[in-house]
Parts: sequence; C-alpha cells; structure tokens
Amino acid sequence: MLNRFIVDFAKQLETIYTLGTKAPNYIVSSSDNGIHVETRSSRKKYQDGEKQVPYVLIQYKWLEQALDILLNKKTVNDQDFIDLGRRHSFILAFLSYLPFVEKLDNYRIQIKKFNTLYLPESNIDQILTMLQELINEEYSADEIRQAFTKENIQRLKSNARQSLRLLGYLDSDNRLINHDNSLEELRNQMLQSPFIHMVYELLKVMPNYTKNEKFQVVKEIAYLTVVSSRDQTTIKESVADYRIRNIFNWLIYAEIIDEDGNVFEMPDETSNRNYWWVNQGQTAKDEVEGGFLWAPKKNKQGTPLTHHTDLLKANPGDVVFAYSQGAIHSICEVTEKAITSKKPSTFTTDQWGEDGNLLRVQYYPLDPKLKKITIPEDKRKRETGPFDVNGNVKQGYFYPVSKEFAGYLLNNYSDVFPAKFIPNQPKRIVTNLSDEELVDHVYNYIQNEGFYYQKEEVKSLYLALQTKPFVILSGISGTGKTKIVEKFANSIGATEENGQFHLIPVRPDWSDGSELIGYEDIKGDFKPGPLTKVLHEAEKNPELPYFILLDEMNLARVEYYFSDLLSVMESRKWLGDRIVTSQVPTPESFGKRVIIPDNVYIIGTVNMDETTHPFSSKVLDRANTMEFNKVDLGFFPSLTENEQEVEAYPVTNDVLKTKYLTLKDALADHQALIQNTTNRLIEINNILKKNNSHFGYRIRDEICFYMIYNKLGGLMTKEEAFDRQLLQKVLPKLNGSDYATAEIIGELFTYCTGQSYDISNYEQAIEHAKFPKSAEKLATMYKNQEQHGFTSFWLG
Repeated sequence: MLNRFIVDFAKQLETIYTLGTKAPNYIVSSSDNGIHVETRSSRKKYQDGEKQVPYVLIQYKWLEQALDILLNKKTVNDQDFIDLGRRHSFILAFLSYLPFVEKLDNYRIQIKKFNTLYLPESNIDQILTMLQELINEEYSADEIRQAFTKENIQRLKSNARQSLRLLGYLDSDNRLINHDNSLEELRNQMLQSPFIHMVYELLKVMPNYTKNEKFQVVKEIAYLTVVSSRDQTTIKESVADYRIRNIFNWLIYAEIIDEDGNVFEMPDETSNRNYWWVNQGQTAKDEVEGGFLWAPKKNKQGTPLTHHTDLLKANPGDVVFAYSQGAIHSICEVTEKAITSKKPSTFTTDQWGEDGNLLRVQYYPLDPKLKKITIPEDKRKRETGPFDVNGNVKQGYFYPVSKEFAGYLLNNYSDVFPAKFIPNQPKRIVTNLSDEELVDHVYNYIQNEGFYYQKEEVKSLYLALQTKPFVILSGISGTGKTKIVEKFANSIGATEENGQFHLIPVRPDWSDGSELIGYEDIKGDFKPGPLTKVLHEAEKNPELPYFILLDEMNLARVEYYFSDLLSVMESRKWLGDRIVTSQVPTPESFGKRVIIPDNVYIIGTVNMDETTHPFSSKVLDRANTMEFNKVDLGFFPSLTENEQEVEAYPVTNDVLKTKYLTLKDALADHQALIQNTTNRLIEINNILKKNNSHFGYRIRDEICFYMIYNKLGGLMTKEEAFDRQLLQKVLPKLNGSDYATAEIIGELFTYCTGQSYDISNYEQAIEHAKFPKSAEKLATMYKNQEQHGFTSFWLG
C-alpha cells in the first residue's frame, strides 16, 4: 500500500524545491511510468533545440527504491540516492515533502518519530464527558484516584486525561488550561496535535482509496514512526489498530473527515464573498485618498435609491471594482460595515442630501487600468448589475456584480489584479525553511547572481534584521553594500517590480525629513515622499516584508533628515500580536495616519570619506553596523552552462519579524543566555566607563536579542555571535585622540584575545582570540591612534 501511496502523492504535487539551492522543479504531468518534471534548465534546452521535450521523466520505481533506502537507513542525504540516477537532489526533496518525513540540518531527512503518547487511548465520548466534568469543576484532573473508587473507571479517566493533554486542554501538571469545548476549538486542537495532523495530511492524498485502504496506509506508517512510550519498541498491532480507529472517530466527530475517511474541504474564507461595482466621478480622488465610498441616504427629492443604499449590504471581505473615466482604476476590499456619516466636506456637489452611508474600503490601484472596451461586449450585456442592455455602464453609483462575471474579470485579466484577489490560483506545495536553510538559500541566490560575500555576513545581516529593522552597512566604495541588500531582498521575493524593495538615494542637500516624508505645496496639498508611500503600502500588506534602502545615507547629516524617524522607531509597542509605532509626522492636510509597520526594514549604506558626515551616538545606538571593507577580487561568477538557476523563495514577514521589544519579553524562555550575555557586557562597560563611552539598556537588550535569535536559528556559535555584536554594536561608538581612548582600545583587545596588544605579535594573538573579528578591528584602531594621534571605528 505504501508504494501506491508514494505514486499517488507524486501525482498530486505541483512544485518541489530542492533542499540545497531551493531550485523549483515543476511537475507538469504524469504517465504510467513516472512524473514529468520541468526545470528552467530543461525548458531552456528545449527552447534551444537541445531536447525534444521540456521535461525529464522521474520513474515511479526510482521513488519507490528511494523510499526503501530511507526506510532502511532512517536518516539519509542525497548521496544515498546517487545510484538511482542523476536526479538524486530532486528525489531527496520529494521524500522530504512526505507527511511522515522531516528535514534535518545539512540537507538530511529522516522518518518522523513519535511514541504512543501521541496517539489517543480514549474515544471521543469519554473525552468530551471528562472535559465537561472538569469545566464544571466536579473534580480536578490530578485527583482521579480520589474522585473514583472503581479501578476500571480510574483507568478510563486516566486514558481520557492523556487524550486531553494530547489535545492541549491540560498542561503537564494536569491543570485545565482551555475551557472552550466547542466543535471549532476541538477541530483546531486536533489538527495541532502532530500525529493527528500527519494522519490528516495522509488522508488528503487518498480520496480514491476505500476506508480500509486508508486505514492500512496509516497503520503501515504508524509501524514506521511510532514506538512504545514505555520500552521504545515498535508499536504493537493491537495498540495501533485501536488508537488509529480512535483518531478516525475523532476526525469524523470534528467534521474533518466523513464516515469513509474522505477529508472535507475546509471552509474557504472567500466562498461567501460578494462582488460590487462603484461608479466614481468627481468624487473619485477624495474617496481613493480617504479610503472610503460614500452615498446619500436619499436624493434631493427625499427618495432612497437602491444604487445608494446597497452600500449597507456590503460586508468585510467583499470586493468592489472601482470605475471612472472609462476604466476600472482600482480593486477594493471592504474592511468595515457601512456606517451613517455626513457628506464629506470635500464633496462639492449639491445634488445629494447631507446624510449618507460611508463604507470603509482598502484600495488597490491597477496599473495598467482595465478599460471598459477591453471587456467583451457580450460579457457586459449579460451582466445586468452595473451595465445596461447595450453593455454600457449605468449612471448610478453602487451595483452588485455576479460571481461569474467577477471570476471572469479576475481570471482573464489576472496580470492586472493583485494576486490575493485571483480565485482558483494553483497552490505551490512548499515547506517552511529553517533559519539555516533560509540563510543557505540567500547565500546561494546571491552567488548565483554573480556577487560574493562571506556566508557569515549573510548570517549576521539576517540576525540583525530580526533583532531590529534598522541596519547600517559601512565600508569603502565598491564593496557591494547596496547589492547585498538588494539581492538579499530579491532572494526572499521582495523586488522593485512588486514594490517590496525600494532604493532611495540620499542627496547632500537634505536638511530635514521632507525629502523622505513629504511636504505641503504652495496650495497646501501634501505631496507624500518616497518613504511615506512605501510605509503606506506596507501597512496594507502586513504579511509581506518591505525593504527600504537609503543609499549613501551620510551624504547629508543623518540627524537632520532622519531624526523624526529615529524617534518614531523607538516608540514601538505591542498592539495585540502586532508591533506599532507612533505616527510619522505628516501635516494635517494629508488626512492619513502613517506609522512604521513591523514589516518594514530600513537599511542604510554609508561611505566614510571627505564627502560624508560622521554619525552621532543617537544613530549608532539604534542600529547594527556592519562593515564591508574586505574584497575578493579573485571571485568570478560561475560560467558553467548546466548550473541550475537559484530562484527566489518568497517568504512572509513572520520570517524576519522581531519577537521581542523588551528584555522582559524574552526573559522567561532565555534567562541563562541573557544572564551570560549581560555579565560579559558588564565587563565591557566597566572598561568603556573610563572616558564615558559606555552604553545603556538599549544596546544591552538588542545584543541579547541578537544572541537569542542566533541560538534559535543555530547559525553561529555563541562566541561567534557575541564577537559580531561587539563589532557591530559597541566598537562603532569608539573614537578619540586622548590617552584614555587608547587605553580602552588596549583593554578591549586584551578582553578579546587574552593578551596585551603588542605590535610584534598581535596577529598571532588575533588568530587564537576568543573574539577574533573584534580583536582585528581593535588592532587597526590601535595602530591608527599610534600613527595619527586619533582613532575611530570608521577609519578602516
């Protein structure tokens, strides 16, 4: 049965990404012998006439043989499949997508491991009964022996207790932590239980299997993955039979599967969505800028008109096609139910009464606009909502649109509308990457684009962005500071084309924030600056990361044009599960609230020469400063024709979004690491106090956050990460021409290496240093002090 399952699973996949380069492999079709897999390379060879078909055949027997290897070895990498053919990287990636397989580090995979505690001992009725008894406080879950005297009842209650722990209703101390016994909550809890969720994923692959066949497949996989919690032996057949039947019955009760084990289609949040059409004339500009639609309750004659009052029928999530001047200029998503509202003061028409209804919507402008004449006339004639019998747009305001017509527009002009509105989009099956895998992908992508940076630099940039969304990249001109930001963003799906990457060149004449934020013109109208436009767009799409690159940031004095934004950054606070800031200072004439959302990452590149300005502590305290002075002129882009292109791997903002704002947020889970890091920082601060260059709580907290993210991602050793933070957060503040500065640099060198600075053997001391990168920088700063009588982090 398992071999049949593998074949059916392969037929249902659409895209597989290799574990190393994250290159996409598109499964375009299947045959009796195998699946046809297309890559960019195979497509190009076909177009160049080198191949007769644009795909390669992956035989089912290769996949079956690979599965046998995995089952025998338990843990494998792609080298274990070399004998199966040239596509061993694809085969490894394919196996990693199986519901009963998990990925490890170093591009390895293994069979998932569970014990019998992950499988329920109780049927659903016993669980629901005990849950209700606990909610009613008839007894507590840790008092079963006292509450029930009969041994068989004690056993049943103990089994039910284990199942409630499995579902997350009880904690490890058997305390009731969830009182919601609704069907929806039970469904959610079941699908969060790892083994049950795996069964659910298995059943989704088997719609054409009989119930018994489904049961047999799940049982075979249980034999591979589950051991006894008592003696670690393979699960017994009788135990597997009973507990898997319990799982099936649980899923049936929760309406996740039917009686035959077929998975119900989960509710689609767009299935109840309605579509509308709004005709906007002179009011279009005001409505778009204000994010609303407005219509009067009655006309001048005191009569309510349906094409006005239908605003009241629109619900959050509904979609509106906004039309004016012969074209659909925007698509809108309704965000709130309509409310009573006076006519906006900006409306100059006197054709309507003052009392009306206002509908809040989120506008998504179309570029290019969809002209009415582009839509076939016969389609318009049949759509009687916004169009008349001749296919012309009616003169009214707000009309319903059929789902059929909306679907036609969205699917046939999908290149015009945002992807989120396109129904029936094919879903690419991808897996979430670990931090290590994502950094590997970014590194490989950048190299594939023809640029070279050390992987440690990519790791540190990744950690710095997680720590705080403000990073400064310094170094001599031409070392690729701009490109590493651009390619980093591109590698995870943020490009100039989709608006998620935006480069803003800084000019020397900037003396305030108007060039970034915007300004009022002579008429009193606010003209948003490039930063304000990006912030406004990012707030509309909180699930996507946005990157703003301030190129040559210190050509102007940063404190002059960026001080307001620095203050706004420091106002970050939690609002529910989101991080928000105070408002960016825009004039009242703008009429919109602008903040720095938690999906915006600001990176500045700087050169330090006679044309630029130094940084104040206010700026340096708020950023991670990464230095790019080393170059490898011997690096050349690969010229290998057969090298597989590394494609972007789009991610959501959850990948980079910070988890902590204060040390209190992280203390409970990472107390030991925080204490260890803080002890080190206290030692360093004691050295820095000699000339009042010591730092405060902000730097302590952000260094701790960096260390925590590094630990969670497993990207560097603790010493390597701390070394990076000394270099990026502490040393940039050091400069001076006095003896105290030289003494501090010497003591810090000793702290990093365990040896005093000696010009004759400092290189050897650095080679064996605990914190070599910081030690190397300190040695350079010490030499500058000796030679020039002045030193600074920024002198190179």
